[in-house]
Amino acid sequence: MTTDTTMTPTGRTRDPLAALDGAARAVLAAVADRLIPAAHDMPSAAEVVGDDRLRFVLTARQDLIEPLVAALRPELGADVAARLAKLERDEPSHLAALQLVIVSGYYTDKKVRQLIGYSGQEAIEIKSWLLPPYIDEGLIDKVLERGPVWRDPATGTRAVVEGLPSTYAERFSSTPGKSEGGRDGPDGA
Repeated sequence: MTTDTTMTPTGRTRDPLAALDGAARAVLAAVADRLIPAAHDMPSAAEVVGDDRLRFVLTARQDLIEPLVAALRPELGADVAARLAKLERDEPSHLAALQLVIVSGYYTDKKVRQLIGYSGQEAIEIKSWLLPPYIDEGLIDKVLERGPVWRDPATGTRAVVEGLPSTYAERFSSTPGKSEGGRDGPDGA
């Protein structure tokens, strides 16, 4: 039984898996097995990312269907390593979509979440007037020093943002010589 979930240009719905034929699914399983192999009592992504997981991911992120289909096209050949290398070199946005579908399908699986000890999102109480202990301990400073860690989907290169403060204290301390509530922002307004 298939589930109609994706909107077509005519306004009708269809199963998001309709875009993937048997050959594409076989390639997806081979890539999934290469990216997340079975290890340390954890299943491989090929074992986990079946129709239900794919449908879940592609229903939530319909924008991934087209680049996923492109990443799985037969012209890229049967060799998984060569396919991944070509995608990384020539089509980083298609590679990113392929990886995101596999990882999302894998880590949203109930069994995988249980195996890694993740019970899901939990509500926690935040007291906005209290600073968390990790700030006073300087634990976040290393993260701020490292800077942003994300890749531009269009180019596949790491983001670079210049001029950011490298510690929490620098980010939130008052500028010397200026009173609290004074001018803020780089333009002095």
